[in-house]
Amino acid sequence: MQLIKNRTKFDPKKVEQILINENKFITDLFSVTAIPERKDFNEDDETSEKAHNFGFNMQGKKTSRAKSLQELQQRLEAITSKKKLTYKDKLTKKGLKNRMKKKNKREERNTKQKLVRVAKLTAKTEKNVGDSTIDEGHTKPIFNSEDKMVYSKFDFANLEEQKEKIQKLEERGETEKALEIKEKAAWRNALAKVKGQKVKDDPTLLKKSMRKQEQKQRSSKKKWENRIQGVQRAKDERQQKRTENIEKKKKR
Repeated sequence: MQLIKNRTKFDPKKVEQILINENKFITDLFSVTAIPERKDFNEDDETSEKAHNFGFNMQGKKTSRAKSLQELQQRLEAITSKKKLTYKDKLTKKGLKNRMKKKNKREERNTKQKLVRVAKLTAKTEKNVGDSTIDEGHTKPIFNSEDKMVYSKFDFANLEEQKEKIQKLEERGETEKALEIKEKAAWRNALAKVKGQKVKDDPTLLKKSMRKQEQKQRSSKKKWENRIQGVQRAKDERQQKRTENIEKKKKR
């Protein structure tokens, strides 16, 4: 019995057209679907948020990039408030934290630079005007052995003198000059705080600090005197004992 086999002839053009149609379908599908791009996350890379922040919200509308620190904080709180975080949410949260950290450092650096510039400008202005009554350049801070600033009566006198000058200007109605002196003093104090220095702008604290230093000096002086007396007393006792031993040997 002869078997008749029906074989379909292979058509390359037809197969090629099928593959083209399949490829077009997949391409169109990817073009309308947001698929996260997997990439190594860098802690210090501010642009890491771009890798996972697709720029679309839940309604499919394009969202703007957060610029201020407040906007970043609001977006972070919105993500954190979710009960369950998706992979995209976790990446976005990490990216927002990194951006906030870098923005904080940048703002802190800019503030320090601004304070330094203002301080230099203030010092230059004071030098030109010749206002020596509020200039602190003639009194350099003194530090003790414990690397702590030592306050003196000159600090208190300068502070009182500046306070009286501001009060006289306000009484004469020269409020702008008084305000200018206050602002310069405030900038100097802010710059000193940024550098980690103690600010001498409170008369009450200055008096208290001076009293503590005087008490400490009196206590140190008393201890030193007691120590000298103790050394001398021990020396006298040794000398007396030596003399007694010599006398005993002579009597033998």
